[in-house]
Amino acid sequence: MDEINVRLDQHRRWLSQSEGLMAQEFGYIDEDLASDSLSGLNNVADSLGMLATYYGIRGEVSVSDGEASGWEDVSRSMMYRYWALMLNAKTFSKTSFLQGIKTIPNLTNQLSIAGCLLAGLIVADRRDLAASVADVLAGMLTINGAVDSSYLEQRRFEPFMLWLYSVYTQGETLSEIKSMDLGIYQNVIDKWTDEQGLAHALEELCQYHLIHAEDRGGAWDPEFKYAPFDLLPVEIHAIFQVRQQLGLTVPAVSSPLLSAETAALEHLVIISDQLAVRVETAYERFFGL
Repeated sequence: MDEINVRLDQHRRWLSQSEGLMAQEFGYIDEDLASDSLSGLNNVADSLGMLATYYGIRGEVSVSDGEASGWEDVSRSMMYRYWALMLNAKTFSKTSFLQGIKTIPNLTNQLSIAGCLLAGLIVADRRDLAASVADVLAGMLTINGAVDSSYLEQRRFEPFMLWLYSVYTQGETLSEIKSMDLGIYQNVIDKWTDEQGLAHALEELCQYHLIHAEDRGGAWDPEFKYAPFDLLPVEIHAIFQVRQQLGLTVPAVSSPLLSAETAALEHLVIISDQLAVRVETAYERFFGL
């Protein structure tokens, strides 16, 4: 539990210094939504990312302190991550034709968030939202320029989540994934029908998650560095959820990640709050959806 407690201590310190910043972000969102512009919605996505981090951290700390209300903050965080992703993806698709004329950020920084978010939505069985995230994630893997090619060729977790989503929906697996070596995640696929082998593979994934829950610098971009995905084992529980849905056994897995209070993902219910509804309304009004 050492890694988890260290992370929680860091979160408590961060929270003590961040309360005022959140009020500022809410103010920015009000202004940017009122502008009814593409640049304004792009700014909203950035502010939602900041708020998602705040509520994700606050939720994790509250849950770890035994406060059930912390799950409401986790839900809020995931909904903000969802709409930040949707806004970033739509902004990129609407402005990508301007590349060469204007510098447009691609979706490289959104890739791991999309993978984690898809896992969380599978856990909560939010098929409506999961379908949208899976569509965006598939685009990231297949549309030229959506994600930096040198970055994409190293990634393993995010393609694995699309494989798991295809099992979850009983749909087709993206053809590009079939030829990929998914590294440590390949073990889950290879051992899917071997309960003992799968248990060992999942224990390795738990350790991998703990190691990659913090950005310590270096070349590798950690998959789980963004709250609330740093302490919530969403990808492990997504695997459990899919297996239960298929009537398969869920192997017993021993790991500090699954013993912490933040592993009680049966309490995860992802619903929209007032801000998420406002952003959804602005998204549909502006993009005509």
